[in-house]
Amino acid sequence: MTAPYQHLTLPNGLQIVALTRPQAQTALLSVDLRLGARYEVEADAGLSHFLEHMLFQGCEGYPSPTAVNEAAERMGAALDASTGRESVRFEHQIDPLRVDDSAALLVALLRAPRFEAMETERSIILEEGLDELDEEGRLIDADVWARRALWRGAMARSIIGTQDNIARFTVEDLRRHHQRYVHAANMVVTLVSPLEEAHALALLARRFEGLPSGPVSTLPPAESTGPGPNARLVDDHGSQCECRVVYRTAGGRGDDALALALLRVALDDGLASRLHHRLGLELGLAYDQWASYERLADVGVFELGASLSPAKAPRFIEEARALVRGLIEHPPEGEELARVRFRARWSFLTAMDSAEGLASLYGTPHLYWETPRAPEAVLAEVDALTSEDLAAAAARLLRDEDLGVAVVGPLTASQRRAVERQLS
Repeated sequence: MTAPYQHLTLPNGLQIVALTRPQAQTALLSVDLRLGARYEVEADAGLSHFLEHMLFQGCEGYPSPTAVNEAAERMGAALDASTGRESVRFEHQIDPLRVDDSAALLVALLRAPRFEAMETERSIILEEGLDELDEEGRLIDADVWARRALWRGAMARSIIGTQDNIARFTVEDLRRHHQRYVHAANMVVTLVSPLEEAHALALLARRFEGLPSGPVSTLPPAESTGPGPNARLVDDHGSQCECRVVYRTAGGRGDDALALALLRVALDDGLASRLHHRLGLELGLAYDQWASYERLADVGVFELGASLSPAKAPRFIEEARALVRGLIEHPPEGEELARVRFRARWSFLTAMDSAEGLASLYGTPHLYWETPRAPEAVLAEVDALTSEDLAAAAARLLRDEDLGVAVVGPLTASQRRAVERQLS
């Protein structure tokens, strides 16, 4: 089961990871960057996301966005990218015979972007940002408000940024941000392909060795809001409420992260899990409900969420907190623990079955100097976690002092008071 995987660090600091899928008919080339919302001061909020968009707008040899897109699509799929809180990813699904061409294109885009068509792209990003706002320009994104219940500063900001920031960013801002963060020591390049690993490493090293080096960017600390529970109740005119019950938790790698992943599975992985059984089957409280665990390099967010009518918001918060207490007082055991372990294994093995999953498991972790564990080791740790281990982790990590609640929707005054009573 061991994933074929080799790792190389070039003299310029860039890291390369190569994984082989011998029977694959396509390849995936990805670049992960130490960049994102956490690296921005307030005046730059949204600049990483803007830069991600602008890196596709042309470079040496590809003078326009159309030239970039035409070249990429002759090699395979269109180029794709995404911006997060602490990383930006570029990826390209390609014909394995075009790996060298794709690498050359990505190097050209990363090294010397032209920043053409800025006003067109600005208009697109402004439209994208409107998804987080109401008709009066107020922030109504429940995910952002949930983070504001846990953190201050960059962790509490929208990744897209404010409309004012997006409207005033200049080419000089983009060049400054690019020069500071887009260099070899801040990158991990991953190739998942049918190519033999040593050949893949040599091919990519030849293409990427010319990128300029630079200092490894230090991840700014996450600023806590302080002891909870903390609530953020935001009025919105929609017909439903977006509710989030979130816990500030451990991130990174280790026993805590694995235990939190299994606790999330106990709540929400299939219709037989606790969250769906209680809120759906027993109470009919919400049609759309979920639990998630977002693991960042140094912190994490354990979340229970739902979309429901305003009158049900106080009950959801009550039930969500009860479900978390249930993980402490009545942790999974017996048949339920066996199901949780199986579902966790299933999720891991499913990820290993895809190029994107392999890149995330064995490439991306190197961005923050984390050596991925062998599949056998991960699965052995899943099987070793006991009911007592899960209860202890829940008690240690899912605490009221690390609790935040966000509700965005048309709450009445009495409904607001009912939500606040749930946190007193």
